[in-house]
Amino acid sequence: MAPPIIEFDATLKDLYQLDSGKLYANFTHPFGQVQYSRGLPTSSKYTFQDPRNNSENVEAARIFIHVVAQFFTMVAGAINVVMFDIDMPGLTQGPDLQARADTEAVLGQIARQQKPYVKHVQKSSEILLPPDAIISSVGPIDCLEHLPSLVSFDAHYRALSKRELALSGVPTPRTDVIDTILDALQVQDPQLRAAEVRRMLEPVEQKPVPFVVKLPQSSAGRGTFIVRNQHDRYETVNELGVEVDRMLCKLTDANTHLRPVCLLVQEMVAGSALAISMFVSKAGDALVTSCCDQEIGPQGSYSGGHIDYSQQPRLKDEYTPIANQVAAYMHRLGYHGPIGFDAMTGPQGEHLVIDMNARVTGSFALGLLKGFFRTARGFNNVSVMIQMSLIIGLDEFRSRFSDEIDEGRLVIGGWCRKTTRKSCMAVILVAGEEQESMVALAKRIKALDKPDPSDEPLNEDI
Repeated sequence: MAPPIIEFDATLKDLYQLDSGKLYANFTHPFGQVQYSRGLPTSSKYTFQDPRNNSENVEAARIFIHVVAQFFTMVAGAINVVMFDIDMPGLTQGPDLQARADTEAVLGQIARQQKPYVKHVQKSSEILLPPDAIISSVGPIDCLEHLPSLVSFDAHYRALSKRELALSGVPTPRTDVIDTILDALQVQDPQLRAAEVRRMLEPVEQKPVPFVVKLPQSSAGRGTFIVRNQHDRYETVNELGVEVDRMLCKLTDANTHLRPVCLLVQEMVAGSALAISMFVSKAGDALVTSCCDQEIGPQGSYSGGHIDYSQQPRLKDEYTPIANQVAAYMHRLGYHGPIGFDAMTGPQGEHLVIDMNARVTGSFALGLLKGFFRTARGFNNVSVMIQMSLIIGLDEFRSRFSDEIDEGRLVIGGWCRKTTRKSCMAVILVAGEEQESMVALAKRIKALDKPDPSDEPLNEDI
């Protein structure tokens, strides 16, 4: 039996309702400290935080960005997608051709009429748009700002800002916003900067536990700190001391108007969050595509999501009112496109938005695959898993799980071999008629996700 062809119920091309020749897309996620490739420098205007990447291997961070870009590209539809190459390791020049082959293997599963047209580039100057074409980005990056954009980069940056959300009027947990009082000239003085770090951290040191601290531009939980006790407070203050100083150093005349330097100290809400995916039209209308449970890793970072298709009608009805409020807020900012937000239920039964990402998110594809998984194959439960260190290659993985792939209960959403290692990183979708069979398959895959013995730190400076 041959693996099934993947066809989405709708793609971004359908949702944007734009001519495929006019719409280009780039799904390379904005980054803070990690330089993705030699040809794609970190941004100085549109700054982001990823504090917990500091101790991670540089190559692993790059490949994670690449695998996520593959997965997001799957839902693009038959439009042009610009994908930045990963560099070969060390001093070797040129792109990693194996990463290109991995990308083609992933996208080759998609129905021909929905398959994106991928153009690989090493630097932004290689992106040449035809007249009247516009580009949609997963987030603003300085080197792409010269291109005509579907949404202005300033508007998109504000739509991604946790500070803007806290002040938006959308229902959120009670939040104190601690803005810097320094300007772009003052942050160049180390003594003023050190005093400002102490001032901004004072509420974190004094607020009664429990509470949550957030950085303004971070994702996947990496910039969120949960303070439950004094030990958490000590660890959080130490980590934020470095990060606040780093944010201050990046304040410039070019980005002061975006208010990129702040901390958000937020009331903790008990319970679990539901991940709502939707598309906001140019007119500001909300189309809720899915309501998913989230899987959170040991450090509070996002590691996957789960959808129960039988519960979608009820959940969409319940969360459409808060989705409409989010859509109205996005429309005011000038953003339209895919959005994911996390919602919790407050003490009075009200829905509260605790986080928002104005872009394609990890669970966005699940709502668009109901026809593939449930209607055609009877799989009611589907999870997306992010596997960081699979100890087998793509061919062996396909061979070992050939029956599940042929049945359509396992879909490879992203795959990339670590260039200097024996392990691979992947996004995997697993499905089952009920949750138990889905979990059993997921456990078999997780058993192959182990640290590679050769996974030594990479001494690479670019």
